[in-house]
Amino acid sequence: MKGAPSASLQIAGIGLCILLVTALHLATPLDRITLHEIYQRLYYIPVLASAVLFGLRGGLGAALFASLAYIPHIAIHWQHSNPSYALNQYAEIVLFNIVGVVTGVLGDRSRRARARAERTAAELQKAYADLRQTFEQLLQADRLTSLGELSAAVVHEVRNPLGSIKGAVEIMEDGLPADSPRREFADIAKREVDRLDGLVGEFLRFARPPKPAVAPAHVNEIVRSVSTLIDQRAASQSVSVEMSLASDLPLVTVDAEQIKQVLLNLVINALQAMPKGGRVVLRTLCDEKGAVVIEVEDEGGGVDPAIATRIFDPFFTTKEKGVGLGLSIAYKIVLQHGGSLTVKNSERGAAFRLTLPQL
Repeated sequence: MKGAPSASLQIAGIGLCILLVTALHLATPLDRITLHEIYQRLYYIPVLASAVLFGLRGGLGAALFASLAYIPHIAIHWQHSNPSYALNQYAEIVLFNIVGVVTGVLGDRSRRARARAERTAAELQKAYADLRQTFEQLLQADRLTSLGELSAAVVHEVRNPLGSIKGAVEIMEDGLPADSPRREFADIAKREVDRLDGLVGEFLRFARPPKPAVAPAHVNEIVRSVSTLIDQRAASQSVSVEMSLASDLPLVTVDAEQIKQVLLNLVINALQAMPKGGRVVLRTLCDEKGAVVIEVEDEGGGVDPAIATRIFDPFFTTKEKGVGLGLSIAYKIVLQHGGSLTVKNSERGAAFRLTLPQL
């Protein structure tokens, strides 16, 4: 679909219409009064069009141009042969300008009203999007809180029996000869108890994350630290870690270790999404509201839109051996810092966006 013609083409078209009407006047015999009266009304069409398109300046400009184009015809052909008709034409010229001014003023008001309506619609749309995002964050936070309380109760009920089971297995192991094949079963039982204890620990970290020990921090230093920690693992997978860090970022009040934990979780997820190599980009910037943003972008194919809304839910995972708490814990940590954590698909993968309020 073709766009609207440019302003210069519109102005040229209006001027051409006025000249065409003048040419009709000059080409028509003077005794064809009816045709001349029709032609003089035709001047209103480009005047009105210019007023609607360009407001007061357009309407007045077109009216003046029509006046200048029409006056020579009146002065040369009607002034001497029909003075009363010439006077009527001069009055018509005055009317051209009045119509141009009035219509131009109305056009300006209409455009201003339309611009206000468009701004209001854009603001309402943005407010709706912000409200929807806030609602989703509150809903997610409510789910995290409820599941956190449940997890705390489960941890309390499970951890003590695990300790008793491990102690009982160790006592049984002490009563077995050193060369007894049953010791292998005791070792298996102890390893499984340790694995369950580690899993319970994950539940506990989710249920009761430590309160952030906040202090002013430079986000770029946190990002560089995460890059250093992950470099060796990334290199072993043929993944390059690139940084694009803004140089004028303000300080943020955060628990640097907890934010580092969040970023490590995001980067590890990115590495797991690229088993055959690729690129991870760590990016920092300030958004339009002045908040500090950290982005982690990978080339792992992105997040399936069908699960994008559940990716931060506790115990939701697409990994065979995953528990599904890593992103939930990261999300909860970010909420405790008054920030937000979102995900969207980029051209070649997923892009996680961590937003933190500045100091």
